[in-house]
Amino acid sequence: CRQISLTVGPELVLSVILQSPPLEDKHLCNCCHNILRRPFQAQCGHRFCSYCFNRAVSNGPQKCNACIKEDIFEESTSILKQGCAFPDNAVRREVESLSAVCINESCTWKGTIKEYELNHEGKCEFMIIPCPSCKERIRFNEQERHNERECPERTLNCKYCKEPFHFKNIKAHDEICPKYPMICEGCAKKKIPREKYVDHIKFCSKFRTPCRFHVVGCDMSVSTSCLSASAPLPPPPTLPPTLSVSTSFTPLPSSVGAALELQLHSEKTKVVELGRRCTELEVKSGTFENVVCVLNREVERFATTMEASTRQHKLDQDKIEALSNKVRQLERTVGLKDLTVAEMEGRLREMSATTFDGVFIWRISDFAKKRQDAVAGRAPAMFSPAFYTSKYGYKMCLRIYLNGDGTGRGSHLSLFFVVMRGLSDALLKWPFNQKVTLMLLDQSSREHIIDAFRPDVTSSSFQRPVSEMNIASGCPLFCPLSKLDGKNSYIRDDTIFIKAIVDLTGL
Repeated sequence: CRQISLTVGPELVLSVILQSPPLEDKHLCNCCHNILRRPFQAQCGHRFCSYCFNRAVSNGPQKCNACIKEDIFEESTSILKQGCAFPDNAVRREVESLSAVCINESCTWKGTIKEYELNHEGKCEFMIIPCPSCKERIRFNEQERHNERECPERTLNCKYCKEPFHFKNIKAHDEICPKYPMICEGCAKKKIPREKYVDHIKFCSKFRTPCRFHVVGCDMSVSTSCLSASAPLPPPPTLPPTLSVSTSFTPLPSSVGAALELQLHSEKTKVVELGRRCTELEVKSGTFENVVCVLNREVERFATTMEASTRQHKLDQDKIEALSNKVRQLERTVGLKDLTVAEMEGRLREMSATTFDGVFIWRISDFAKKRQDAVAGRAPAMFSPAFYTSKYGYKMCLRIYLNGDGTGRGSHLSLFFVVMRGLSDALLKWPFNQKVTLMLLDQSSREHIIDAFRPDVTSSSFQRPVSEMNIASGCPLFCPLSKLDGKNSYIRDDTIFIKAIVDLTGL
């Protein structure tokens, strides 16, 4: 098994585990190196995810990094640009048919990647997701239980007052809940709502409270009923003037009087000290007010400066954005110019190799590497530059398969003759009916491999072209590959020479 990733966008990567057969390199994107999703094949033969390809060419034509890495870069085919790639549905079907299992622990799902994308992706009960409240990573199928029982950030409703609060604040809410059940310390009555507790202890006969004279030294606690009994008596009725009342007062003991005077003196001392502290605090408050005024002026000045800086920053950002747009536009223009220069260089090379006498010699260098590319299927065929029978004559080229084509695949070198559309086709005689001789040149003993044919005038290959070139026609069994193996005189300095001769008789 092999774990791979499926690239969905710039941020999302999904993982599955592929089962046998083993994953081939053609199933991987040459940009992100993950498994292909909606694959595109460029004209150089490399494959990319549709997202990766569109992102690569969004800023203009780009050189194919895979071609550079494999050292097969060619100006004519290794430039990635919009419109030069096509959807590779064959590879897409191969990728979608690959067997896979879900990577999530304990999940037993099995199937193909297509089934995974349609039915399982983003729906697995065992996938790990973050809790939106506490950010703890949990399984998808445990989300409901976590939200109801475990999440420290979950919201609960108080069972007494029905108000919502966070679970972590449950103790704080119990301290202020108006419906929270209290227990009377006097009568031991339970379930008294906090909002009614004060009213209860006012009338509870068994609740004990400090004596009203505790401020002058009494440390007794009395019940509410006793407080009611010790309340001041109503004033006596007014007596007639003719009556006199004998009133007597019982003097307080001297020790009690002295204690009260001492406590009164202590209270006066405290009052004086509090007055002094109040004066100090007023002075400090005035000082702080002055400091606050100064700070407020500084804050206003700073706010004005910040506002000006913000406006300037916005202007700078606008300038930077405008300059960035200009730079991107110039980069696109330079890219297009580079592409145009590359095309012109290619045309110049073709023109320098062009002949106008019906005889053409094609030099193919780096033969070993190009043959290896043909065997691997990266570049099975090669086209030669165009050549002509005369300046205004037929336009033609050669097409070679270094690992064979058709009946010669894997056993012979296949060589074909191609009639191309030219500017002077309207002046020429059709169908093409000139004898063609094809040769693989011996570079030492002059024992060339030669094959010749005369065109079949009924074949569409030799009619006037309606597209850039007609269907190739020639020799699929031109030269056995065994003659090119080992030491031979056809390959020198890793180079071979192909010669084509078109009979000009009758032209």
